[in-house]
Amino acid sequence: MKKLNWGLLAAGSIAADFAQGVKESETGELGAVAARSGDRAAEFAARHGVPNSYGSYDELLSDDEIDIVYISTPHPLHAEWAIKAADAGKHVLCEKPLTLTRADAKKVVKAARRNDVFLMEAYMYRIHPQIRLMTELIDSGVLGEVRAVDVTFSYDSGDSAPERLTDPALGGGGILDVGGYCTSVARLVSEAATGTKAVVPSEVSGMARLDPVTGVDEFAMGLLRLPGDIIAQLSCGFRLRQDDHIRVYGTEGQLHIPRPPWLFGMRKPGVTSRIEVTSAEGDVEIMEVEAREGLYAREADYVAAHIAERQAPELSWAETLANMRTLDLWREAAGVA
Repeated sequence: MKKLNWGLLAAGSIAADFAQGVKESETGELGAVAARSGDRAAEFAARHGVPNSYGSYDELLSDDEIDIVYISTPHPLHAEWAIKAADAGKHVLCEKPLTLTRADAKKVVKAARRNDVFLMEAYMYRIHPQIRLMTELIDSGVLGEVRAVDVTFSYDSGDSAPERLTDPALGGGGILDVGGYCTSVARLVSEAATGTKAVVPSEVSGMARLDPVTGVDEFAMGLLRLPGDIIAQLSCGFRLRQDDHIRVYGTEGQLHIPRPPWLFGMRKPGVTSRIEVTSAEGDVEIMEVEAREGLYAREADYVAAHIAERQAPELSWAETLANMRTLDLWREAAGVA
């Protein structure tokens, strides 16, 4: 089987992590990397064993040997370059959020459909075996009827926060950085509990602490009413350290994930995680989950497995649009410009 030849569109730290994942994958190989600076692209290529480097993104898209591009530019550039990649006939894996708004995400999906190319938003946590076990447990009815879900992804970047977090022109703020994980998990719980797909909350409320100068949301909380009359409580941010977790509450028990797969230590191969299920009587069962592959290698192989379908079943275009709509509603409710 011919391996997918990957082009990396941007040369930041997340691109470095993904490059390592491609090297560890069974289905991919690194073909080229592009950056705004030729020197930066060349340095990245030398450090990560990438055969070719380009000093512009257009040069990468003109490389006939590249099958698929991984886009990890700042958020506001995602839509432009995902559309250009699709128009160049390249398959696309784009970092989250796919775009800044659902309206822009629809344009990217339209470009992928028009050019008959694969497109997926890179919420890699969705394909981790821990999350797949969570959905199986919810679907099995072990928790009874699901009533509530509580998700937190929040950290303190300190004084050295990068501009992509603090600059509104770069799509800064906690909701667009990590809040999408929270909305995605909450919606996934509702989907598993109700047997529906691509759900959107019927009600959204939220508050945020906004930077007094830039207006970006430093940390935020949200409440969603989801199908199944499930209430979701969300917390995210880049200026407040909290304990990241997933909790699902049902009429017959509750489920707790103390270390979700998006945590950096959970992304490596061979890491064992756990899910704790507590019955209504207070009995606790701890289930250990081993991830033999690193999360980015798993992601690259998952893309390859579904590339002929043009969409991935767990991260379909409808799923992306529903999550983007939820983010739009949360930011609006929290007063984020």
